[in-house]
Amino acid sequence: MKVVLGEHSQGFRLVVIDRYYSSVALAIQLLSMSLYVVGTIVTNRLGFDRRVVEKKQTLPQGKERGSFTFSRSIAIPTVIACHWWDRKPAHYLATGPSMAEDSIRRNLKGAPARNFKCPKLVTDYQRWMGGVDVHDQLRLKSYFIQTSFRFQKYHKSLFMGLLDMALVNAYITHKKTCAIKRLTPKPRGEWYILLHKQLLQLKAEDFVEVLTPMDAPAGPSRKRRRHAGHKHVQFNDWVTVSEVQKRRQRSCKVCALLRGDRKKSFQTTYYCEDCSKADAKCFL
Repeated sequence: MKVVLGEHSQGFRLVVIDRYYSSVALAIQLLSMSLYVVGTIVTNRLGFDRRVVEKKQTLPQGKERGSFTFSRSIAIPTVIACHWWDRKPAHYLATGPSMAEDSIRRNLKGAPARNFKCPKLVTDYQRWMGGVDVHDQLRLKSYFIQTSFRFQKYHKSLFMGLLDMALVNAYITHKKTCAIKRLTPKPRGEWYILLHKQLLQLKAEDFVEVLTPMDAPAGPSRKRRRHAGHKHVQFNDWVTVSEVQKRRQRSCKVCALLRGDRKKSFQTTYYCEDCSKADAKCFL
């Protein structure tokens, strides 16, 4: 958050969090950074007021739907613990919220929708958490890359999770753009296929960032020296397949010489410039 907001951030901001991430310690730490918090919470988190914890899982008889109970921290008065009765009890943790009575619309089984009373922090949470819930549903429902692979290194799985988030954010942006332009958005699967085709068409020239070489490590290098003569060159011959432009592939010369009766030689787009003669390229 310090990186996102910068050093010269002014005024308070609101952070909406899910029950999996929320805690009293996190809320207090964010409050010291001028960040208010509102979100649901797991009731066994350290520091959460046990007096507002509702152990019953269904609305008891005689209890009005929409009723709520809250407590305020004595040490930090802006910290609020609350439970609100919907069909089931919902527990909230918030800093600096308004506890004024508000209303929220709920669908009823076999009856028209009705408005029920609730504290203002519940409507704030429902208003801003909707986008996060949609993101999680899209990310975890299907096309989930992170769980498709298993790695021994945790950071590789973490990267796949970040890649999933980037893809979902891009698809949400696509839907919002289509809504603004009054166009019909593509289904998620078709849009991913289109994105995949577009990424395959990228070339080295499309990446403008220049990578600076790292300083050579001290001491002798263990890497074998490369021969200065022969080197791989990528063949600049393009073909369009299924509306996607890609490089034309040729049979590998080494694989063709060493293959057995049942083996098939690999395809490649690289050739050796020194071993080639005129138009007869030696593909490797």
